[in-house]
Amino acid sequence: MSDKNGAGDLLAVNDLVTAYRGLLAISNVSIAVKQGEIVAVAGANGAGKSTLLKSIAGLERPRSGSITFQGQPIQGLPGHMITALGLAYVPENKRLFPELTVEDNLLLGSYLHRKKADRNAPMERVFTLFPRLKERLAQRAGTLSGGEQQMLAISRALMTRPTLLMLDEPSQGIMPKLVDEIFAAICAIRDAGVTILLVEQRLAESLEISDRAYVLQTGQMVLSGPSSTVRDDPDIRRVYLGM
Repeated sequence: MSDKNGAGDLLAVNDLVTAYRGLLAISNVSIAVKQGEIVAVAGANGAGKSTLLKSIAGLERPRSGSITFQGQPIQGLPGHMITALGLAYVPENKRLFPELTVEDNLLLGSYLHRKKADRNAPMERVFTLFPRLKERLAQRAGTLSGGEQQMLAISRALMTRPTLLMLDEPSQGIMPKLVDEIFAAICAIRDAGVTILLVEQRLAESLEISDRAYVLQTGQMVLSGPSSTVRDDPDIRRVYLGM
């Protein structure tokens, strides 16, 4: 992509290069996310989608390129500082504490807010999105179903009060009957004022709810545009997405 992202973008990534386990995972990748959008990142397995999110979240160190969030450079910052700035990340493997209760996992998400009232404040919002978590507050996270664990992982990220939420494969390992609930929650989170950057294996669903999409192929950005264009163009679906 030749145009530089920057002014007016909530998140701007320019010419990012990141290696993973010694191999080049993404090369000269640029994306932009504006306030209030749901932006999807699509591509086959191994295209570099997760590495992109990890690079933004401070979990992988880019070799070169720039990342700005709310106009502030964040590349090279540790993950906890990036979270404190308002950018939350839900990884593919959820990273819950299985021996702790649902409530304790949620409160760990609000560690940035020291006062008890501040730490508990986002919980009602979480319970509105996922009522079943309220019923399971005293239950150990490791005993939840896959879908419930994903709800908890998203909710824990929301406890940080993010401006932008990055989701990596939120439907993975979830029973089909709960997938619609997860996607409805993503839309509700956006409607509540949180911008979304989404990597998702269910391409049809992610392109349906997102405003714009980027397509990665073997670590390079090959396409970007309105999600409806990507979704409805049979050549794009066949060549780049294998659909």
